[in-house]
Amino acid sequence: MHKNIINLFKTIFKKNNIKNINIDEIEKENFYIEKEEELFNEGFANKDSEETLVKLRQNLEASPNQLKMLKKLAKGSSVKLDLKKRATIILALLEESNHCSVSESLNISRKTVIKWKQRWEQSKLELEQVERDEPRKLNQTINEILGDKYRSGRCSRFTMEQIAHIINLSLQKPESVGVPTSHWTAEELARKAIKDNIVEKISPRQISRYLKEIDLKVHQYKGWLNSKDKLKDPEEFNKRVATVCELYLNSKSLQEAGVHILSCDEKTGIQAIEHKHPSKPVKPGELEKCEQEYKRNGTTTLIASRDINTGKIIVPMLQQTRTEEDFAKHISAVVSLEPNDKYIFVMDQLNTHKSESLVKYVAEQCDIKEDLGKKGSYGILKTMETRQAFLEDESHRIRIVYTPKHSSWLNQIEIWFGILSRKVLGRRASFKSVQELEEKILSFIKYYNEDLAKPFKWNYAGKLLKA
Repeated sequence: MHKNIINLFKTIFKKNNIKNINIDEIEKENFYIEKEEELFNEGFANKDSEETLVKLRQNLEASPNQLKMLKKLAKGSSVKLDLKKRATIILALLEESNHCSVSESLNISRKTVIKWKQRWEQSKLELEQVERDEPRKLNQTINEILGDKYRSGRCSRFTMEQIAHIINLSLQKPESVGVPTSHWTAEELARKAIKDNIVEKISPRQISRYLKEIDLKVHQYKGWLNSKDKLKDPEEFNKRVATVCELYLNSKSLQEAGVHILSCDEKTGIQAIEHKHPSKPVKPGELEKCEQEYKRNGTTTLIASRDINTGKIIVPMLQQTRTEEDFAKHISAVVSLEPNDKYIFVMDQLNTHKSESLVKYVAEQCDIKEDLGKKGSYGILKTMETRQAFLEDESHRIRIVYTPKHSSWLNQIEIWFGILSRKVLGRRASFKSVQELEEKILSFIKYYNEDLAKPFKWNYAGKLLKA
């Protein structure tokens, strides 16, 4: 041990009246190495000197749950490296109180070991309280303790006014400020900010940081379609949405009362696409490889209804056409399953859903004897609006409920069509003929009804969501 350090220890011990400290023992245990930096910083010139020395001899403490969480952090494959490292330090200190030994075994500086030991000791009461009152938050608390504290970093090179100008620039269309592009990128914003003398110099990365802080994604966009009904008559739009949602939410009680609720629509233009070469199967370390080139072998159309209560697909019909007669035939086939029950069909406002054939069928089934008129001339059949009003009549045993225009997200069969597209008609799919395509669709529907069908959990109640 260096003489100057030994003399410093003797002076400190004498000044603070510390007894029973053996210098040889201190040297043997490398005590001076562990505390050398703290001694020079603090000088032991306070009444807590003896207390500090005693604490150095104490082992850290951790409850079984805390120990479990620390081991999970230390061994986790997806844990951040810094958390993993700090959890390992605490675990090592729980087994070995000597800082120097831990430092050497983990190849970490003594200063780092001491820092995280002190951080853990200072958080002892907090950990005990969380484990006692909110045990589920223990893991989160340990992560916060071993995480980095907030650091302000260096002072910003840009004033708030300059940042505000950059944000304002990003909110404008590029073309409106003389940049002939459809959208902004960080590089173009940086270039424009420099060109307009907003800043003297700024990197695209710094622009990205400012945009990220306010969650502004100028490089992305999302498709949007305004509903004509909503723009034309908001009250009518909200009424239709509420009606559809009310049917979904009350479908179980309506089913018990003998009323079937079904969602109905067509999926048109389903292509029988055949890959020119067979796909290569998946292997360990390799993905399945699908041939990019293909040829079209024709198309088909699926007309189907989905039972809201069971989730099953009812009377799927596959054919080349989707005329008003085809659709009326499908409705007729569904009703024939339980001919005496009441039916409510939810569908969009396609012209074939308000057809003359459908009106005549509903009138026949509901035993309506009155003159229906003539299409294009007079009576119920005169226009699409008059036919729609007739089909929506709540007094009929078979009733149609129409979703607002451009609001197909309200029609549950559309969700199922998405399932069909992902599971059967995706990029892996290959069909040599339309017949093979139709057989595959019908086979999937049978499998879906037997093993996968269940009601969708509908949460939307037709009201504006509150933040």
